Amino acid sequence: MKLIIAGGGTGGHLFPGIAVYEKLKKMDETIKVYFIGTERGIENKIKDDYGFELLTVNVRGFSGKSFMDKLNSLKSMLSAIKAVNYIYGKIKPDYVLGLGGYVSLIPLIAARIKKIDCGVMEQNVSAGLSNKIAALLGITLFVSFEETKKAMRRSKVIWTGNPVREKIFECAVSESAKKKQLTGEKKLSIFIFGGSQGASSLNTAFIKLLPLLDEEIKNNLTVYHQTGERDFESVKNFYDAGIISNYEVFSFIRDIERYYLLSDIIISRAGAGTLSELVLLRKPAVLVPYPHAAKNHQEKNASVFYKKGCFEMIKDDENLPKELLQTISKIFYNKALLKYMYENLSRLEIKDSASDIAKIILNKTNK
Repeated sequence: MKLIIAGGGTGGHLFPGIAVYEKLKKMDETIKVYFIGTERGIENKIKDDYGFELLTVNVRGFSGKSFMDKLNSLKSMLSAIKAVNYIYGKIKPDYVLGLGGYVSLIPLIAARIKKIDCGVMEQNVSAGLSNKIAALLGITLFVSFEETKKAMRRSKVIWTGNPVREKIFECAVSESAKKKQLTGEKKLSIFIFGGSQGASSLNTAFIKLLPLLDEEIKNNLTVYHQTGERDFESVKNFYDAGIISNYEVFSFIRDIERYYLLSDIIISRAGAGTLSELVLLRKPAVLVPYPHAAKNHQEKNASVFYKKGCFEMIKDDENLPKELLQTISKIFYNKALLKYMYENLSRLEIKDSASDIAKIILNKTNK
C-alpha cells in the first residue's frame, strides 16, 4: 500500500498526521508513506527526526490575505497542480490523507478527480475554508470535536478526535504521568510555550510578570520556557540575569512529552494539537488563544474546554501580564484549583484517534 499525507506548515497541522503515520507503520510494516508539504513549513525541519520522505510543492495561503497575496496564491496553486499530478503519476497512491489547511487542498482535489480514496483531518471546532471545500466535494472529514460533526450534518464526517504522537500517547498511560498529577508539593513547575513557532506576546508577558511575583513563589518556582527561534536570545538573557534560579529555556523542543510530565501546569496557545495533548495527559493549563487566528478558531477551541472547567483562559491583550500574574499567584496558593481542573479533564472521553483513522485507511485500501 502507498499512502500520501498532505499538509503541514505548522505543528498543529503536521503532528496529527505524524501520529497516524506512526500508527500505520506499526499496523502494516510494508506500507509506504510519503508526505507532501512545503520547504517553508515545519515538516521540512523535522522530517529527519521521524524518517519520512517529504515531497515539496510551492503553494501559499489564500484565506485572510491581501488582494495581491491572493493573486500570488492562485498562481502558486497552478504550479502546485502540476507538481501534485507529477507526484501522483510517479507514486500511484492508494490513499491520500489531508491534514487541513491550504497545503492539503490541491492534493485532495487531485485525488478526488483521479478517484483515489481520500480523507482530511479537521483539528478545529469550526472547519476551515479548505476543509469546507473538501466536504462539498464529498471528501470525508475526520474531526477532533463532536461539535464539528453536529455543525456539518450534511457532510461525510467522522468524529475521531485529534491524533497525538506515539510518545505522548505512551506518556499519557504511564505511571509517571499519573503520579505527577497526584502530587501535592509546595513547589510549582510551569511549562510555557507558544506552539512550534513560539509566541512573542506570550514570551513578553511572562518575562514582565516574573519580577512581580512574591519571593515565596520565586523561590519555589521552576520554569520550562520554549520561546521560538526569534525570541530565544532575548528571553534567555532575561532568565540568565537571575530573576529565578530554576529554569530551562529553549527555542524548540523535540521531546515535549518530557516537559509535559515535569510540569504542574502549562501556559500555552490553544491550538487544537496542543489541546488534544493536554486533554490526553489530563494536564491543567492556562490557555492564551492567539487573537489573530483565522476565524478566531483558537478561542473557539479553548472555550469548549474552558466551559467544562478543564482550563483557565486569558485573552491576549494589554492586560495579559497582569492576568497571568494573578492566575499564577492564585494557583500557587490554592493547589485545589489544579485538582479541580484535573478532575474535570478526567471526565472527558479519550479516543485512540490515530488508531481509529489508521484502521479506516487500511480498511479502505484492503477492500
